[in-house]
Amino acid sequence: MNRRFLASLAPAAVLALAMACARNPDPDTEPDMVPETPVRIAPPVGAVKPGDCPEAMRRALAKPDLEVDRLATPRASVPSAVTGKAMPAAVRRAKYNEVRVTVLIDTLGKANMSTFKVIKSTHPWLASSMKTAVAKWSFEPAQLAGCKVPRVWLGAITSGKAPAQ
Repeated sequence: MNRRFLASLAPAAVLALAMACARNPDPDTEPDMVPETPVRIAPPVGAVKPGDCPEAMRRALAKPDLEVDRLATPRASVPSAVTGKAMPAAVRRAKYNEVRVTVLIDTLGKANMSTFKVIKSTHPWLASSMKTAVAKWSFEPAQLAGCKVPRVWLGAITSGKAPAQ
C-alpha cells in the first residue's frame, strides 16, 4: 500500500519541481555589481646575468621550481631507495610499482627533508623507503647563472609495466 501511495504522489512532486524551476526571475531586479579591482601586471623577468648570485638566489627562494640552467642531481644514490631484502611480498608480487617524490635540495647538495612530499606511491613501503634513502643521499645542487641555488628535485622509481589508462 505504501508503494502505491508513493507512486501516486510522484507525478505531483515532479510537477511541483518543474514549476519551481520554470519560475522567471523578477525582471526589475538587477544582479549585484562587483566593483572592478585594478590589477598590476608584473614586468617581464629577464635572464639572470652570469655570476649575479644574489639575484639568482632571490629568484630561487621566491620560486623553488623555477627554470634553472642545471637541475639538482644525485651524486650517488647510496643507499639504494629500494632494496629487495626488506621488500614486502605485496610489492614483490605487484605487476607495477611506482613512487614519485619531491624535496628541496639546498646549495650544499643536501635534501631539506621538511619539504619532502610523496606525489604518488603504489605502496606505503615504497614511499617510506624512498624517504629514508633520499635523506642520506648527497646531490649536485641546481645552478642558475653559474650560481648554486636551492631547487625542488623530483625523484621517481618505477618497475614493471604501467597499467593502461
